Amino acid sequence: MPSWRVEPERISGEWYCYRQVSPDWAPLFHAAGEPVPTQSSGRWHRQGEGYAQYLALEPLGAWAELVRYDGIRGHVRAAQYRRKLWLCFIREDDIADLSTFERYHDCGLDPSLPVGAHEQSQHLADELRKTGFRGVMSPSAALVGATNLTLLGARFEKIMLGGLERWKNPQPQLRVPCSLVVEGNPPEQLTTETTFEDMPHDGYRDFLATRGLPVPVGVP
Repeated sequence: MPSWRVEPERISGEWYCYRQVSPDWAPLFHAAGEPVPTQSSGRWHRQGEGYAQYLALEPLGAWAELVRYDGIRGHVRAAQYRRKLWLCFIREDDIADLSTFERYHDCGLDPSLPVGAHEQSQHLADELRKTGFRGVMSPSAALVGATNLTLLGARFEKIMLGGLERWKNPQPQLRVPCSLVVEGNPPEQLTTETTFEDMPHDGYRDFLATRGLPVPVGVP
């Protein structure tokens, strides 16, 4: 039995999303001849069990994920990072709309899932895959107010200079048109605006306060 009381709403749509990666990497994760997936574990997948494409609806959201993941807490260290920021055009079906803490709560799910330990989200991702969801939209743990779109499974990039939405995609379930936005450093402001793993998440706590629910001690 799935852990939700009510199944998340399935949505279809088109989204412009952002993803930042090392300059040495392709924009998206896929097998590329790997016998076992080597993508490091993340919130919505475990290493060795497949792939996930971690995207953000806002460019600062994409950068903030890096700042949180690597614990970049100072301007000097941020200037040492060199990354590529990609714009991706997503046209997808069967996305689980868990874009707000309210949507988690209304489905009977723990609203701390998107900002808490990865293990709980990974378990939810297993359930989403089993019931045919191809991705999940969820609040960003790294940047309050930002929203992430994670695609479950491998995807293959089509590098373009522009007009991403006009490309006649022969395999929309697998191919994603991408265009390079910039190669550079994480914005300095995010070294203070990012919510790190050892910090409480203000967005989650605001939700609890609005609902009159108890606010936990510590994180998230």
